[in-house]
Parts: sequence; structure tokens; C-alpha cells
Amino acid sequence: FDDVRVPAENLLLGEGRGFEIAQGRLGPGRIFHAMRWLGRAQRAFDLMCERLHNRSAFGGPLADKQLMQQHVFDSLSEIQACRQLTLHAAKCIDSGDPGRVEIGLIKVVGARMVHNVIDRAIQVYGAAGLTDDTPLSRMYRHAREARVYDGPDEVHIQSVAKQILKRYRDSDGRGWDFGERDAEWSG
Repeated sequence: FDDVRVPAENLLLGEGRGFEIAQGRLGPGRIFHAMRWLGRAQRAFDLMCERLHNRSAFGGPLADKQLMQQHVFDSLSEIQACRQLTLHAAKCIDSGDPGRVEIGLIKVVGARMVHNVIDRAIQVYGAAGLTDDTPLSRMYRHAREARVYDGPDEVHIQSVAKQILKRYRDSDGRGWDFGERDAEWSG
């Protein structure tokens, strides 16, 4: 736009605060990403478990093989951990806490989780998992993108680490509270 003028009474938060408004929507948006990733991971998990029962190799169903059982365990534990992180981040946002650390955690952990779970499902399917005969190849491409869009993992890792280290430096010896945080630690 060129030469657009907005009357002062129509400005949101005030002049020069547009970036602040844009940043404010990122936290809830990243929770939405995490919820979508959980849905994709759960779909891949279902496909993987069904395949383990329906495919036989080396004299029995894949479901009886210990390494395949490890895929189930690892995927389940990652999905559940990400669910809890996502719920905690949403609770922070709902309570008025910007949850910057929690949002950064789910952005990185959630993107890794969905990638890992889909990768294991593809491994269980073998070459068929790479074809368009299942939704897994498309899901895998989208899972890889998740580690880049809305800020690459490295940016979120650095941001979270800086926030934690600043709190340790400025807190008179108090460490990170892994339970519920009080208002003093929020933001």
C-alpha cells in the first residue's frame, strides 16, 4: 500500500506496535501447529500398529518382533509427552501467561515428534510407505517442513535457552520450577 492513512482512533494498541500485535498471535498459532502435529502423529501411529498386525516376516507377524515393539513404545511415549507439553502451553496462554518457554518447547519437540513417529511408520511399511499408496509419504514431507516454518528449530532452541539462563542469572539462586510457575516467573 502507498500513502494509506489510518485514523488514530482505529489503531490497534497504538502507533508503532504492529510487530507486538503480530508476535502476540504466534504463541496461540504454534499451539495450533502442535495440535495438528499430534493428530498427524496419531494417524501415523494407527497406520503403523495396523501394519504390524497385518504384515508377516521371518515366520510371524511384525507385531511379535521386539524392534517393532520398540517403535510402538517410542512413538507412544513421544506422542504422550508432546500432548502434555501442548496442554501445559495452552494452560499458560489461557491463564494470561505468554508461555514463551512452553511455546518454544512445543514448537521444537512437537515438530521432532511428528517427524519421528511418521518416520517409524514408514519404516514399518517399508518401500510401500514411500509411495502414494498410503498417506505417509505426504505426511513425512509436511513433518519435515514443520521444523522450518514459523521459525526454525535452532531459533526456538536458542530463545528458550536464553530465557532459562536469564532466569537463573536473575533469580537469586532459584532454579526452573518444573511444576506450576507463579506470576513472578511468567513472561
